[in-house]
Amino acid sequence: MRQECVAREITREMVVGTFMVMILLGLGYFTIILSRESFFRKQLTMEVRFEDVMGLRETDGVVVRGMTVGKVKEMTLEEDGVHVFLSLDKPLHMKPDYRISVAATSVLGGRHLVIDEGSEGLPELPSGRVFRGEPPYDLMADTAELINAIKEQFLEGGIVDNLRETTVHLRDVAVRISEGQGSLGRLLSDDETLYEDLSSAVSSLRTVSGRLERGEGAIGKLLSSDETVYEDLKAITGSLRKLSERLERGEGTLGRLMAGDDQLYEDLAASAASLRTLSAKLESGEGALGRLVQDDELYDEIRAAVIELRATIDDIRETSPVTTFTSVFFGAF
Repeated sequence: MRQECVAREITREMVVGTFMVMILLGLGYFTIILSRESFFRKQLTMEVRFEDVMGLRETDGVVVRGMTVGKVKEMTLEEDGVHVFLSLDKPLHMKPDYRISVAATSVLGGRHLVIDEGSEGLPELPSGRVFRGEPPYDLMADTAELINAIKEQFLEGGIVDNLRETTVHLRDVAVRISEGQGSLGRLLSDDETLYEDLSSAVSSLRTVSGRLERGEGAIGKLLSSDETVYEDLKAITGSLRKLSERLERGEGTLGRLMAGDDQLYEDLAASAASLRTLSAKLESGEGALGRLVQDDELYDEIRAAVIELRATIDDIRETSPVTTFTSVFFGAF
């Protein structure tokens, strides 16, 4: 009986021990997986210098083209910045236009290191050098700065006062509308005068639209299915096009005026210059016509001569019958 109890106790202890060993092995396995440690592969190292790591921590992941290729192994604070040592699973081919930055994994927090190896076709940089990281972009800090700027604009820029004044004006407008003032207030009030005016206007518009639909009036004819007006307009357009073509070719008087040839313009300019010279001579009293225009005595003498000539002609008319009778009488003998 005692041997059975001892054997049962030993069996129980072995089962418990086996279970504990399995639990420890499972914990060790998951610890290795979560820490991304590889004890069976050779790890590559890489050193990057940052001015600010923005809360980057050891064991944070290293991402290349969206794929995790290592982790942050160690960080040291030096005089020239923060030196971050990376543990990589595979070698990277860094080019002269590489980029290394710290990025947020989510809005709630978390960081990882993002590496862009650079453009293909460029020479590869040596792996033993210290690479330079870009300044981090802190979304939360920029958001806080933006909120503070908006807050200052609201408080110090007068936006709150403007909103307060706008609210007062809106309240005044609402009161005027509720009291039936203005066009909108009259529309919303019990007064049906404006409603009747609008109904009359709508009725008139309906009548006009009916006349247009039936083709009455000039606009109605334009909108009707009768193509006579369209053909007339088309003919007028054709005539205008032909006229514009003739003008463009320089045909006719107006076409010659609008043509690129300046001969007609020069002739007109010469004629204008001659008229200007002639008018100047007339004004200065040069020539017979100029003396007639300017000299009043010559004008009076010519007028007196004309009067005397008219009197002489009148006398000849009066004596011409007697002279004619005498010549006929003596001519008969």
